[in-house]
Amino acid sequence: MVFGIFIDVPLLTIPFLLMVRFRKRLTITISRLRLPIIALYVLLAVPLLIFEEQIDCMPSWCGTVVIPPTIPFLLLEMIVLAGLVLRVHAKNPLKVTLVFSIYGLLFELFLGGLVGAPVVIAALLAPYVAMGYAFVSMLPLSVLMEGKDQRTKPIPPIQPASGIG
Repeated sequence: MVFGIFIDVPLLTIPFLLMVRFRKRLTITISRLRLPIIALYVLLAVPLLIFEEQIDCMPSWCGTVVIPPTIPFLLLEMIVLAGLVLRVHAKNPLKVTLVFSIYGLLFELFLGGLVGAPVVIAALLAPYVAMGYAFVSMLPLSVLMEGKDQRTKPIPPIQPASGIG
């Protein structure tokens, strides 16, 4: 963690909660871009991966590189995830995000940053690690799965806030 638990956890948690809250609106807006849907998926995943990895950086490169060396591997995971989602015609991005978060947690426990961690530490960090994987995958998956449908719908008019106009 870069700044410590009291800054890093809210720095990742608050944007994640905002993404959850405004996922549909963000998906509609992003899907309106005239790019292939897989390109939108990758272009959306890259900054989310960089942001998440900079917050949860490893001591060996923390603060010394702009783009963490783990990004190519994580991006490869995201591309494989997209391929699987398209192959099996998954319909619910939240369910896929949950499965990817569980996969990510197991990956970190057995091969990643939580290898050898005491059980208590691993148990305390497990929800945060799972949320990190959900953070990088939920919005790109929403665009990938629901974006195709959004491109054909008309743009809804903006409604004024109540009490105004």
